[in-house]
Amino acid sequence: MPFYNYTEKKGAPINYDEEQIKKIFLDCDTDRNKVLSKDEIKHAFERLGALIPGYRAWRALQHADSNNDGCISMEELNDLVRYAAGLGYQIK
Repeated sequence: MPFYNYTEKKGAPINYDEEQIKKIFLDCDTDRNKVLSKDEIKHAFERLGALIPGYRAWRALQHADSNNDGCISMEELNDLVRYAAGLGYQIK
């Protein structure tokens, strides 16, 4: 009977830090206009591993879009990043 080594430990899951999350959002600014649309935010949440990225994008806008223009400007980006960091997405 073969011996299986079940004592091998995997490292603890690591959450994205705020700088990594900010980079993901900035990378998703596909038109490079320094404003994140709902679709760009949705794409970022897809990259972060959200189960329902459209819902997360909608909630992010509710949380971080202080001027209610339907987009996230660079002035609002830190609020968006803090919201996403608080969700605890883990690096896969």
